[in-house]
Amino acid sequence: MKIDHSINFLEFIQSFRRGELLREGDQQLTKVIEAMHETGGDGEIALKLSFKRNKAGQIECTPKMTPKIPARPMGTGIYFSDDDGRLTRRDPNQFDIEDEIERRRTADAAE
Repeated sequence: MKIDHSINFLEFIQSFRRGELLREGDQQLTKVIEAMHETGGDGEIALKLSFKRNKAGQIECTPKMTPKIPARPMGTGIYFSDDDGRLTRRDPNQFDIEDEIERRRTADAAE
């Protein structure tokens, strides 16, 4: 009677490098799900299993796990540019209350 030593896909993932691939996948899954919860964005984990035959006729596998972890979007900042081409928070074309007070003081002093 011949003993079957073949493994299926799940057994392959579980036994690869004594569970290293499974542990890595579990860690990446946790990171992606936590980031999705925090950001509301979508996530992904891609697993690529590359196989090649070596000179001894054995099959080598090099897995690559690529997580897509959603990032929290950064808000938009609003700025203006001044006459010198530098950024400013203040609209150079709009007077503010201090400008108006100074204008009135100057006008009152001139009278």
